Amino acid sequence: MGRISFSCLFPASWHFSLSSLFLPRLLTPSLRQLLFIGLLLGLIGLLYLLLLSKGHASWLREENHFHRHLARVTDVDATDTSNPDLNYGLVVDCGSSGSRVFVYCWPRHNGNPHELLDIQQMRDQHRKPVVMKIKPGISELAKTPEKASDYIYPLLSFAAQHIPKNKHQETPLYILCTAGMRILPESQQEALLEDLRTDIPVHFNFLFSDSHVEVISGKQEGK
Repeated sequence: MGRISFSCLFPASWHFSLSSLFLPRLLTPSLRQLLFIGLLLGLIGLLYLLLLSKGHASWLREENHFHRHLARVTDVDATDTSNPDLNYGLVVDCGSSGSRVFVYCWPRHNGNPHELLDIQQMRDQHRKPVVMKIKPGISELAKTPEKASDYIYPLLSFAAQHIPKNKHQETPLYILCTAGMRILPESQQEALLEDLRTDIPVHFNFLFSDSHVEVISGKQEGK
C-alpha cells in the first residue's frame, strides 16, 4: 500500500505521511480538515514571526547599548567656570621627556563621609581637556637649577588663564617629578626643587607649600 509523505525543515522540523487510501478524502477536504490545515499554517507563521521579533529585539538592545555608551564618551560639557561651587586643582607631571600640567575640577562635597569627591578633568569652551605640555624634561636643567621656575612658568600661566582668578588662592598646586629627576644626584634634585619652592609663590597665588613639590618613587608613579 503506497503512502505519501510531507515534511518541513523550517522554521521547525516536522514530518507526517498519508496512506494513498486517504488521498481521495484529502483531495475533497471537509470543514474540519480545512480548519486543521489553517490552524497548522497559522502556528507555523506565528513561530516564524516570533523568531524574527526575537532577533530584532536583540539587535535593538545592542544598538541602544552602543548609543548610550557613545553618549557617555562624547557628550562631555565644557566646564562651567561661572559656577561658584566648583573647586579646582593643578597637577604638574615633570617627566623625563617633558612636563605637563593637568587642571581638575570638582563640585563642593555634600558632607557625606561615605562619598568621594567627583573629580573630573577640566574642559575648555571647545570641550577639550585643559592640558599643556612642554619639552624637554626638567632634569635637563640640572646644571642651571635657577632656571627651573622659568621653565615651568608657561604651564602655570596657561592653567591660571583657565581658572577663575578669585579661585586661585584656594586652588592646590602639586608638582610631581618622576623618572628624569630620579636619576639625578640628590643635591641636584634638591636645587631644582628649591628654586620652584622659592619662586612660584612670587608669581602665582595658588595654594602651594614646600611639600607640594617632590620627586616621587616609581611605585608612586605607577599608582
